[in-house]
Amino acid sequence: MTNTILSGVDRNSVNAFWRTRRTQGCRLAIALLACLALVTNDAQAHIIPPEKLHPVAEAYRRARFVLNLNPVVWEQVRSDIAAITNYWKALDAEAAKEFQAGVDQIIERATVEPDEEKGIEPLPRQEASAHVFQLMTKTVTALVRHHIEAAEQKLEDREAAMEELRQAQGVWAAFEVAVRAADPEGYRSLGRSWLAMSSAIGTPGLLKVGTVALDRETFRQRARKVLAYTEANFGPDFVAVEGRKLAPWPVKSPTFDPVARLPIKLPPGHNINKQIPRPRQILNMAARGVDESETVLIALGDMAFDSSFILGEPARALGITCNTCHNKGVTNPLFTIPGLSVRPGGVDVSSSYLAPHANNGHFDPVDIPDLRGIRFTAPYGRNSRFASLREFVRNGIINEFNGPEPDPMILDGLILYMNEFDFLSNQYLNKDGALNKTASEAARRGEKIFNKPFAQMGGRSCASCHVPSSHFLDRQRHDIGTVRGYEPYSQDRALDTPTLLGIKYTAPYFHDGSQPTLRAVNEWFNNTYQLGLTSSELDDLTAYIETVGNGIDAYEDTSYYLDAEMEEFGFFLSTFEFLDERNKPELMNITFRTIALEIRSHKWELQDYSALPVMERLAEIMDEAYKANLAGDREKVREKVKEYRKLYAENIDVLK
Repeated sequence: MTNTILSGVDRNSVNAFWRTRRTQGCRLAIALLACLALVTNDAQAHIIPPEKLHPVAEAYRRARFVLNLNPVVWEQVRSDIAAITNYWKALDAEAAKEFQAGVDQIIERATVEPDEEKGIEPLPRQEASAHVFQLMTKTVTALVRHHIEAAEQKLEDREAAMEELRQAQGVWAAFEVAVRAADPEGYRSLGRSWLAMSSAIGTPGLLKVGTVALDRETFRQRARKVLAYTEANFGPDFVAVEGRKLAPWPVKSPTFDPVARLPIKLPPGHNINKQIPRPRQILNMAARGVDESETVLIALGDMAFDSSFILGEPARALGITCNTCHNKGVTNPLFTIPGLSVRPGGVDVSSSYLAPHANNGHFDPVDIPDLRGIRFTAPYGRNSRFASLREFVRNGIINEFNGPEPDPMILDGLILYMNEFDFLSNQYLNKDGALNKTASEAARRGEKIFNKPFAQMGGRSCASCHVPSSHFLDRQRHDIGTVRGYEPYSQDRALDTPTLLGIKYTAPYFHDGSQPTLRAVNEWFNNTYQLGLTSSELDDLTAYIETVGNGIDAYEDTSYYLDAEMEEFGFFLSTFEFLDERNKPELMNITFRTIALEIRSHKWELQDYSALPVMERLAEIMDEAYKANLAGDREKVREKVKEYRKLYAENIDVLK
């Protein structure tokens, strides 16, 4: 669902964008009425499509998100500013040039290297962000004004006027989230004005039926109202509100709510969907024929792994779980949040957004690690900073995703569950990690290169660190030259040796995801250490690593997963009696809420939509169990659990 960051927007491409969104009849009116409905839905969809925005509104919203981060990823801001500038150029080249120059000057001052001797100090981050945001907001307001005025000038040409109005409304959507949250009355009033402007342009009707004449005066009055609101709140005098998150707060509106908060949203261009087809998960105990419903703590850990309710905000509101990043225990190569990611598959988990209290103040996104075989891969973290899996998981909950101190039982369950994650079976490997005779000739040639000592690497081979007989790792840290130290000769560059098992399916590579393919990794080592490998030798080495990193049935062979998901929710609920006996109402609440949310997230995957009422009723039963538990009515809770199980058993054949 990743949206492309526009670096060269022209009017033709923007016009084409909006033409694809036209509908017959009311067109803009229907869209506006939909906006005014203000319907909310607590459930996160399993696959969330990208929000369709005007390119300027998209760039503005994304840049606003990034400008609120610590640190600010200025390269991302530059990209979005360039998109706004390029759009502005086609309308007013001089104004666009002035805008770009002003932003460039601020960013240059914010990113300059400090020099005490010359008295050079970078502009403080917060001050620089506020200045850029102010310029950006004023420019968007100017674009709205331009299009509304152009629409008024073209009223005699219905299509041209409507096109300008669409552009104006699309650009104005940059402010929509903040206005709707902080001034709902003003938002509704503006919505009515946009609708009235659209209607006032008139319509030729169909076969001379339903013709509506142009109403120039109504258009002018409503246009003045929209412009007056926009200019007053976001025009030439706009100043970022001190002490508040950078946002287009309509503070000059008489109906502004000073205690309003923005809804938690990710910027355009994000993608937190799970990949399809999804990875095949191998739980050791399940592969041996054990029923998960009879392994209570493992089932509890499975639930917690899929639950946003063990985390804090904003992850909880966004529906982010352990499984979001580690889908079925495997790297999610799609995960992207602009400002927190450089590329898909990585994220800065020490940023101010996900856990402000644990922010380390610098931009250091890491590639999301594969958790297959995790019980064999200690220590944990890209720089091996955690000796135990329990310490690693607890830190992820509290210091990466802002969660509360987890109940020890939740941690016990998560560790037991994750320790069941197994590597893929690999038909090409002997038990000592050596290739067997079924491997290709190229792979066997590559194995010899892998085990060959290189003087350029201090007499070490690839196998010195990726020890074949020890799951292709040595449990040590090494500085291979991929990390920039805090200063020359610093000793902070060492990273954990990753396993090569399953690596064929976990691109991109290196701690920061900077290498897209295994061939690129080999080329990097060859060039960096001047190993002198030929192209054919690199081919063989890549064939070897791909063979080691291969596995049987890495992905599930179906696009229908609902029956498996519903069975898993049954495993979650199998913990109830245990939690009831141990008097763990909070863990019951997490379980009930997680199941309800997951059902609503997955219900549209039904092959037969006639079963939707059953899915919704199952979710409602979990809601009712949660409410009864909050009220302390444990007997009613038990009844609801029985009701859920009975309804599920009666409909198991259609819930797929």
